[in-house]
Amino acid sequence: MATRKGIIITIAILVAISGASFAVWFLPQNHGSSVVVSDYKSELDSVKERHLLIITAIDSNLKGLSDKSMSPDEFINQTQVSSSQVTSLVSELVESNAPTQWKQSYGAYFESLKKYNNYLTETISLANKMKGGISTSDLNDEMSKLDALKKESDALATKSDQTRP
Repeated sequence: MATRKGIIITIAILVAISGASFAVWFLPQNHGSSVVVSDYKSELDSVKERHLLIITAIDSNLKGLSDKSMSPDEFINQTQVSSSQVTSLVSELVESNAPTQWKQSYGAYFESLKKYNNYLTETISLANKMKGGISTSDLNDEMSKLDALKKESDALATKSDQTRP
């Protein structure tokens, strides 16, 4: 048979579990932080400035890759970090919930960032090809493809500027 001490311990455990369950249920839940943007012009300018810093770093790294002062593996690592940063900028634009008058400008810059991320993916592909050895004509083809992607990204960034309210 159950002893009085065992029954008291069992009841105490049940009360503690029930109390903890209700406390968790009643406490407000944090559903993640949200960014509240009130100055959409400054927000977009900030994203553009950070994107420009990424562009400058990648251009320098690509020059280092082409003149062999940077190894393909080092280039790939740094480019993957830059790609992650661009993805973060894309998320920032999406989470800002731009009002109607800013939607077109934000949308164009969003597309510019996505196109630039495609550019980064292609530069990683180029670096991988350079590790295995690449012919001059293949290198020129790859550089032409990279140039086209970068121009598309730049054109979308210009469109973003032109559609600002």
